Amino acid sequence: MDYNVGILGIGVNIPKQVIGNEEIAKRFGITEEEIVMKTGILERRYESSETSLTDMSEIAGRRAIENAGVESSEIDMVIIGTNTHDTHITAALVQDRIGATECAGLDLHSGCSSFITALATGAQYVQTGLYKNVLVVAVDKCSSLLDPTDKKTALIFADGASAVVVGKVPKEKGILGINMQMDGSGGKYLHLNENKNIFMNGRAVFEFAIDKFPEAVKKVLEVSNLTLSEVDFIVPHQSNLRIIEKGTETLGFPLEKVHTKTVQYYGNSSAPTISIGLHEEVKEGKIKDGDLVVLVGYGAGLGWGSIALRWGK
Repeated sequence: MDYNVGILGIGVNIPKQVIGNEEIAKRFGITEEEIVMKTGILERRYESSETSLTDMSEIAGRRAIENAGVESSEIDMVIIGTNTHDTHITAALVQDRIGATECAGLDLHSGCSSFITALATGAQYVQTGLYKNVLVVAVDKCSSLLDPTDKKTALIFADGASAVVVGKVPKEKGILGINMQMDGSGGKYLHLNENKNIFMNGRAVFEFAIDKFPEAVKKVLEVSNLTLSEVDFIVPHQSNLRIIEKGTETLGFPLEKVHTKTVQYYGNSSAPTISIGLHEEVKEGKIKDGDLVVLVGYGAGLGWGSIALRWGK
């Protein structure tokens, strides 16, 4: 399918507060080596308690707009993908902050796949011609939903924000295929409990993720009429390094062409990890103009999804 829609610019907002493994290990009476062995995480980032999702989103959004080379006044829709609402009008607040005066907006959440869902949603609006420049922001403040005594979640989750400007691109660039799925029967394995804390059945989520990660890659390539051998880079959700390693092995794809830095140094910030990873690889020059890139999300819902795109504008 020809979408003629792609990413015009990208920006991130990585919190400054570093939470290292030493602090987490002391809390739970385990070693730092155990944390790395189980998760691959070396450190994670937390936002300050005073910082809102709107604050986080505004910074990432402004950076994406600048990177895209457009004016804030040219943004005609804002989509916020998040799972950690501190208000249900974040899109409206971000629209006002950035000065997009003629602008629609919506807030959506679909677990750790929220960036995939938000990007796919924004792409449809641009493809139909209803909007020209859509700001898609993925943002989560997981630290606000953590039970500090729950080892399964405290080891992994973090905070962060990232944004992309979505608009028209030449036919040979941009989104080539989209695949999204959900299975609510697994919702009990990863959700907010009665105390509004993140609950996770680690083993069930691990088994789900190592299955759906490679499956999602294969499915989006199938709907895009592409093959795995044509893929230059994969950016999966940064859930756990061991999940990424196992899923990549099952897929039969070289790990050096799969993004892993975010989970190791920033932790699992849920919705924004994919776009943070995309930003990192573009910045480092590992994803170049014309490269075929697959973005993959999976998590709460249980849901999963993937987007194949030709990088560039």
